[in-house]
Amino acid sequence: MIHKMDRFFSREEKWLKQYLRHVDLVLEILDARLPATSRNHTFIKLLRDKKRVVILNKADLAEKDITGHWLQLMAVEEGPVLPFSAKVKKDLHELERTIMSYRPAGIKFRRPLRLIVVGIPNVGKSSIVNRLLHRMAAKTGARPGITKGPQWIRLRAGWEILDTPGVLQPVIKDSDSRAALAAIGSLETREVDGETTAKWVMEKYLQREKTARTLLSLYSLQHTNRGLDEIFDLIGEKRGCYLKGGLVDREKVAALILRDFRKGTLGRISLEMPEGYGQVT
Repeated sequence: MIHKMDRFFSREEKWLKQYLRHVDLVLEILDARLPATSRNHTFIKLLRDKKRVVILNKADLAEKDITGHWLQLMAVEEGPVLPFSAKVKKDLHELERTIMSYRPAGIKFRRPLRLIVVGIPNVGKSSIVNRLLHRMAAKTGARPGITKGPQWIRLRAGWEILDTPGVLQPVIKDSDSRAALAAIGSLETREVDGETTAKWVMEKYLQREKTARTLLSLYSLQHTNRGLDEIFDLIGEKRGCYLKGGLVDREKVAALILRDFRKGTLGRISLEMPEGYGQVT
């Protein structure tokens, strides 16, 4: 598996190097719930000499205080780091102002400002492109791999933006990283087990009092002092997720939980903390 992903990444790395020669500014998109793990660290080496704006996307799904600490921590090392939600107009305006600040002054700069959007699958790259365009031009979707190849798109602000397919770093460091990436939808479903991922997400919610209350309320559960298997069965019974013969369909329950997590129905939650940040409740 790793060998296959290595070959894939090398191919993507080759065309990225080719396009970077023609780019003025890089927009690096991370998931605000998972800023460190949703970053392709090999890309950072390739982008070292390029001007870059880091965007913590889907900030409306992450916990505000934790995202604030990530912004402070990353700004020291990264330069401009912006929280972003496609639903918040002021976030779009702030991003547009930041991009405009990189356009060279003077009438000699006649060609468009050229941008490139990079990030792992399903962190919302194409959605950000569409917000900058103020129209739907780049394909979007809830599964990774919607963008199949690099495409130049002209923006009305006099910019050109290169939308790129998501590239996941070849080596996932541990099981938590794999579960977190699966939870946000950055891994193909054939590569991960839905039930295992959903249970990992549920554990995250149950670890904190506030999010545990949200989970209990949404699924009409009385308490959480049960094992995850029993909680799964209770949710399946409440939502009518049954197999033939009356057994709970745990795959359907897992899909339900992951859908509610990704849509924010379960409430805001951050999946990793910045270094030095204590566990919150």
